[in-house]
Amino acid sequence: MGIVRLLPPEVANQIAAGEVIERPASVVKELVENALDAGAARIAIRIEGGGADLIEVADDGCGMEAEDARLALERHATSKVRDASDLQAVRSFGFRGEALPSIASVSRLTLTTSAGGDEGTEVRIEAGRLAGDGPAAHPRGTTVRVEGLFHNAPARRKFLRSPGTEASHAIDHLIRLAAAHPAVAFRLTSGGRETFLWPAAAGLRERAAQILGSSEAAALLEVDRSEGRPRVRGLVSAPSLTRASTRDARLFVNDRPVRDRRLLHALTEGAATVVPRGRSPVAFLFLEVPVEEVDVNVHPAKSEVRFARPGAMHDLLLRAVREALTTSRPFAALGARGLDGAVTGEAGELLELGTAAPSAGMPGVAERAAGFSVLTATVGAGAAPGQGPLQGDAPAALPPGAVPAAAIPLDRLTPLAQFRDTYILASAPDGLVIVDQHAAHERVLYERLLADAEARRLERQRLLFPLLLEVSPAERQALEEARELFEDLGFTLAGFGPGTLRVEEIPGMLKATAAEGLLRELLGDLLERTQGRAAGDLRHRIAATSACHAAVRAHEALPGPALDRLVRDLLEARSPMTCPHGRPTILRLPIERLEREFRRR
Repeated sequence: MGIVRLLPPEVANQIAAGEVIERPASVVKELVENALDAGAARIAIRIEGGGADLIEVADDGCGMEAEDARLALERHATSKVRDASDLQAVRSFGFRGEALPSIASVSRLTLTTSAGGDEGTEVRIEAGRLAGDGPAAHPRGTTVRVEGLFHNAPARRKFLRSPGTEASHAIDHLIRLAAAHPAVAFRLTSGGRETFLWPAAAGLRERAAQILGSSEAAALLEVDRSEGRPRVRGLVSAPSLTRASTRDARLFVNDRPVRDRRLLHALTEGAATVVPRGRSPVAFLFLEVPVEEVDVNVHPAKSEVRFARPGAMHDLLLRAVREALTTSRPFAALGARGLDGAVTGEAGELLELGTAAPSAGMPGVAERAAGFSVLTATVGAGAAPGQGPLQGDAPAALPPGAVPAAAIPLDRLTPLAQFRDTYILASAPDGLVIVDQHAAHERVLYERLLADAEARRLERQRLLFPLLLEVSPAERQALEEARELFEDLGFTLAGFGPGTLRVEEIPGMLKATAAEGLLRELLGDLLERTQGRAAGDLRHRIAATSACHAAVRAHEALPGPALDRLVRDLLEARSPMTCPHGRPTILRLPIERLEREFRRR
């Protein structure tokens, strides 16, 4: 007798359920997606025991006739695919009914639905077997009730987390689906209490305010960039609002929530010059791609996608995020709770540099400033262009999109002194400004290096005695892959035997003594991060590290003209509020705060 045999239907269904139903949150996701595909305008979700005891999803969508309701609980039954060609252009979340038999095989499921006729239909399934069906009263729409999830699979059930943890996973799925469908009203009840009620919203920004709260939503910046047919739109947070993880970085492809490492990498790299390392922006980013250029059928839960041009999609998202963050100039203030490594502060203290009007896409920011004045980008009249020991004192060409100096009044921010040879203290009309001289000079040199390289006017210095570096085969390979970028940014490198690298030229801003340490750091970084990175990411890393090694250091005394020049150059930069690694360059202590502390008000 042979050893190959067909599995019983109930066993096959449980295996299929394991592909789609990881935990209660997976059931919530599948049922809500079905409701959205049915055209629901209102969706009510109820969960008990984190969803292990009860999940109920009710919608006012199109509903189903009796025959369709019974078929929807059969495997491979769907209303969305007619032949194989339809799989190449799937626009719905799933194939209506495909998840239902998987859920029903590991629970007690009751489906009650009506297409709007005189009466509805109810179908009951227990552990994958029909327990009963018949007519039932129900308004137009569908209600699916799932009880005792994994009651017949105790090994699966015992691995569930606490009810609170399971509920939080469900909420995360609901946030993503609600963000993609702001016109739909959502209500969640958990443990007998209403967790949230989000009415239909006018758009993504209003829905983001429902999810995050108005204060955090005020720190979200508009993102909108197209390159041919693909487009990225949505919201990303200013550097004042970051998270310690990427949990709140929500990505969508054709309105479908996805988990994609390459796109997530594009987001973090796009924010790398303004967000501190180890922090992640809050984001709701929607990538719109022609259906023929994306495959959504690479994961049973449809949470992963495959692109025909993955590198192009990565670079589009990166450039969209970087463009949004570098054209905005949020200001970090010393609030009552101070600042942490994420450049935080009270949301109401985030100001737009150089304008008193709310920026596009951020209505009401000025009103929320709660009395804090807008800082005008200015320096003292004593600034002397070209003076001071800072390298690269020639006026820098502004990157595309930067605010030209002529558009900014340069007479109201006056450098006063240097504190501990590290910080520049300056007077502003509405308070005291503190500038980190190393971070500020890093930003100035970083933007200057990239602008000069782009314009093909980069100053280079030939080393009198070429630098010889011993490199490993892996380092040599990583360098070969990035050689063109090094050449563009001022480094002339050549092989000198199988294990030696010859450095003949370096950027003019660098000191010769700093070249070896810089290249060692870059080679180590390239070895770890070259694989899978776009050329723009490597260019940023090379430029940022070069600027760091060339910038004036902490505990380095500077004469007055050099302080003036550094502040002027910083405020002419495209992204003056952070260094290329995301650390703040400027902090502000409002005069109101000073007067409160000294009991003057």
